[in-house]
Amino acid sequence: MNMQVTVPLLLIAETLAAFLAAFLAIWLWSRTREASWMFMITAALFYFGLLMLKILSRFGILPFDLSDQVALPLWYGLLKLLPPLLAALAFGVCIRENRRY
Repeated sequence: MNMQVTVPLLLIAETLAAFLAAFLAIWLWSRTREASWMFMITAALFYFGLLMLKILSRFGILPFDLSDQVALPLWYGLLKLLPPLLAALAFGVCIRENRRY
C-alpha cells in the first residue's frame, strides 16, 4: 500500500476506536462516581474531541492547520497533553484509593 491510501485508513480506524472509547466512557459515566474513573472518562472524551478537531482541520472546515508538519497553536499543544495527563492522574488516584496499609 502506498502512503496516500494508508493515512486515510489509519485516520478512519483511529476515529472508530476513539468513537467506541468515547461512547463507552459516556455509558460508564452514568454508572460510576469514582474519581479515578471520572479522570479516565474525561481523558477519553478529550481524546475524541481532539481527533474531531484534527479531522475538521484536515478537511478544511476549520480555518487553521493542525497537521504535525506546521507550527501548532499553543492551545492545541496544551489540549493535546490533557488526555495522557488525565490518564496518569486517574492511575495515581486509583493507586491512592486502593493502597493497603
